[in-house]
Amino acid sequence: MLAGSQGKRMQRVDDLVAKAKQVIPSVDEILNEAINNLQLANLSQDKILQDFANLVRKLEAEAFKVYQQYEGQAFKTLIQLCRGKKTLLDEKKVELLVQATRKLEFKAGQMRKARGGASFQKIVQRLLNLAGIPCEEPHRETRQLLKRIDLVSPSAEVAKGTPDKAIFLAVKRTLRERWKQAVPEQMKGARLYLVTMNGECPEGKAEEIKQAGMVAYVPDGLKKEDHLRQRSWIRPLSSLPKDIKEAIPKS
Repeated sequence: MLAGSQGKRMQRVDDLVAKAKQVIPSVDEILNEAINNLQLANLSQDKILQDFANLVRKLEAEAFKVYQQYEGQAFKTLIQLCRGKKTLLDEKKVELLVQATRKLEFKAGQMRKARGGASFQKIVQRLLNLAGIPCEEPHRETRQLLKRIDLVSPSAEVAKGTPDKAIFLAVKRTLRERWKQAVPEQMKGARLYLVTMNGECPEGKAEEIKQAGMVAYVPDGLKKEDHLRQRSWIRPLSSLPKDIKEAIPKS
């Protein structure tokens, strides 16, 4: 009987957490709100091109701020769901709230981590698009071929049919070992760009990037460090839009 009661309580906790999480919009919806808050859609393409790296940082910070606001609303919603119509919480509901809050805290931590990389990728894509540079995610039928490539320019169709006329972007917020998996064997020699906000790129990592046949775009301040100044394949993030425009054949 106790086990059954415990199971029902845990199911109740799961249901409450699931309902509370529904308050948090999708990554795309949060990004749209952040773009509106910063009025980025009103900027000229030239302004975005000139200030690309700074706008990436601003938009990422604003998107995280918006996410935190909705996360806070999720916890408030959880309290309301546990309380129901009553003004005060009785002992059983307090216990239920404590369990549900702990679970929501755990789930929220997982969401922040998972959304961080996805948000960075979409920010790069949206700003490139706003700057007039065609860029999109690989289509389902090409995703298997492109493995861990996150974005392609000018399109997935060009990337699939004539890869020599396309740019392949691996957008990784950090430079952990996982970035190496972004280079499928059949794509050796293709134009592969690694885009990151990682604050460090030691000499060994820079040489690994070169050996992988990639060009890496890092924070502008990082590019100015002595050991990266003369490494032409390590470039400032601010030059990414211009480099893509120059590399893509004009139609």
